[in-house]
Amino acid sequence: MFGFRRRRDRGEAAGAYDSGPALVLDAVTRSYGTARDGGAAAVALDAVSLTVPRGGFVAVMGSSGSGKSTLLRCAAGLDRPTSGTVRIGGADLARLKPAELTRLRRDRVGFVFQSLNLVPSLSVRENVALPLLLADTPDDGRALAGLAAVGLADRAEDVPARLSGGQRQRVAIARALVTEPEVIFADEPTAALDPATADGVLALLRRVVDDHGRTVVLVTHDPVAAQWADRAVFLDAGRLAGTLDRPDAASVRAALGAPDRRPAHAHAGSPVSPAGRR
Repeated sequence: MFGFRRRRDRGEAAGAYDSGPALVLDAVTRSYGTARDGGAAAVALDAVSLTVPRGGFVAVMGSSGSGKSTLLRCAAGLDRPTSGTVRIGGADLARLKPAELTRLRRDRVGFVFQSLNLVPSLSVRENVALPLLLADTPDDGRALAGLAAVGLADRAEDVPARLSGGQRQRVAIARALVTEPEVIFADEPTAALDPATADGVLALLRRVVDDHGRTVVLVTHDPVAAQWADRAVFLDAGRLAGTLDRPDAASVRAALGAPDRRPAHAHAGSPVSPAGRR
């Protein structure tokens, strides 16, 4: 669908690909600042451990302020943990120099955010090809292939303003996938979409996992969105409060309604099952 090809060696500086988990967080803590008068720092993540296998689809859930976005930023290398380790494909992010970390994020991580961050002056095709340009990598038709995969090949030369919200989100997904990333991080990608359009976007992410073995970490507040995942992970006050295999909307709502209690069949900190949902 996306024209993925065998990876070329991109050097060993950012860590070699291995056959282990796609993403590992080990006792990750992130604190911000120090309160006045000698008080404790504000803790956004508190010793969170999580393993996501290759080909897994994980939904990270919790109330506002629970640490969802902080977890995503630390996991994606956008923010450094105060303590603990993050590994993407065996590469320990804390051991990377700034240029190596930038290269890892560029080559091995894809981002899909609610804000999209499309460049309004560029065409849809140019927006999708932008990560290749930044990496000094030939397009080789990958941008158009990616747009065809998300059903937008006929809009390649339009500018983003001429597309609907759902179409722009699909462009953002095509752009996230064009570098053949190891892990795709999606932060509330359907929050501004109507239910039918949101389902289309989530189905696309599900196909990326099922058909191409990519790994998706989805941050969402929506129980309906979470049911597309293999496992839901619940955060409460920066701590891992539990996980739920093969979630459905009803079970997720029940778990979110009692954030201080683990779901009856949840297991905090256990690896995420890669089994497809559909």
